[in-house]
Amino acid sequence: MDKTLLLRASVQGQNALLTLNGMVLGKLQNGRELVLPIHEYVQSGENRIQVILLPGASMQGTSSNSDHALLTQNCSTAVWVELQKDRGPDVLVQPRVLFELKTAFQRGQRLRKNRLLDSTVDLPVSFPRWRYLDVLPSTHGVNDSALIEDFLLNMFAQFKSGKASALLPFFTVRNRELAAAYGLDPQNVVSDFAVHLTHLCTQSELLESALDPQHWQFKCVRQSPVHALLDINHAPLLQWKCKLSGATLQLPMHVGVLGGEVFVLR
Repeated sequence: MDKTLLLRASVQGQNALLTLNGMVLGKLQNGRELVLPIHEYVQSGENRIQVILLPGASMQGTSSNSDHALLTQNCSTAVWVELQKDRGPDVLVQPRVLFELKTAFQRGQRLRKNRLLDSTVDLPVSFPRWRYLDVLPSTHGVNDSALIEDFLLNMFAQFKSGKASALLPFFTVRNRELAAAYGLDPQNVVSDFAVHLTHLCTQSELLESALDPQHWQFKCVRQSPVHALLDINHAPLLQWKCKLSGATLQLPMHVGVLGGEVFVLR
């Protein structure tokens, strides 16, 4: 694929969560730019981009209507989001900007549902219809959290035992759709991911925070059975420390719960 859709975003003055069509792309840390390829989250036609102020920021409710709050930090907050079509570093062609929005908020300005940005962009793309879009219309169940907890404990046991081959079936939907999203050979995607899992199992250690259910949070996407797996700091829940370099490795994950079964969507 000669073009890649990239989403670039940053916030100044606060931390926030960046979402696309309800799916959590990542945490925006104050002053740091986040750049991500987004093919596996995009749908044909309208796509909704949101930047949501995270709890812990200096917010104050203003009335009995909980949908609104005042931004009360001492400095103003700025948000910048850009969607671009990129041809990669080896091609001397400037990226084509498809969508760009810059906005700023002053102290005391009213926000709705903590949203610093809530905008839609129509994209003329022809990706397959992703599985997560079929799950979103369903309603999450009261037992979703318990099922996800059991799923994670099982997965962590497989990681600790070093059984990378036993982990691959968890990611069947994810790997198949990533291959379709970026025009890759499905077998190569599975093979490369198996190597990655083996590295995580043998050369890295799960962080203690990832193993502690008290540090888990499952962010429900649009009241559906789709959940982003995050830690209490809104970072990806699954994190490892490389034994050799000490670097932290992350595996962002969204899961779906249908018919009492949990499966990895992204």
